[in-house]
Amino acid sequence: MTELLKNYVGGQWVAGSGDGVTLTDPVTGEALVRVSSESLDLARAFGFAREQAGAALRALTYAQRAARLAEIVKLLQARRDDYYAIATANSGTTRNDSAVDIALGFYHRRSAVQASSAAIDALTRITHLPAA
Repeated sequence: MTELLKNYVGGQWVAGSGDGVTLTDPVTGEALVRVSSESLDLARAFGFAREQAGAALRALTYAQRAARLAEIVKLLQARRDDYYAIATANSGTTRNDSAVDIALGFYHRRSAVQASSAAIDALTRITHLPAA
């Protein structure tokens, strides 16, 4: 039987119960892993998200949030070749075919982060102008 993946719930990794659902390779039909949310304490998970994760996010400035998003984009871009390999394995696409989805996805995310950072910088300059 395939591995049952754990879920990140309430700040820790927890396996659901039961057999779960098998995720398969769309090309070969090979069973890859199983997932299950059965018996997870979703009320606890939502509470954790509201009280701890939400509070941590709200404590960040907009500039810090933009910097975190930029870090995520860099991390994803560093694995770009992996995404091309996955696209080829799952759908048989060529690198050029996959580039439309993969490269443009990175471009749009990077552009959004840059635009957010520029807006934050502009607002920071405006709000810190000396009084007239």
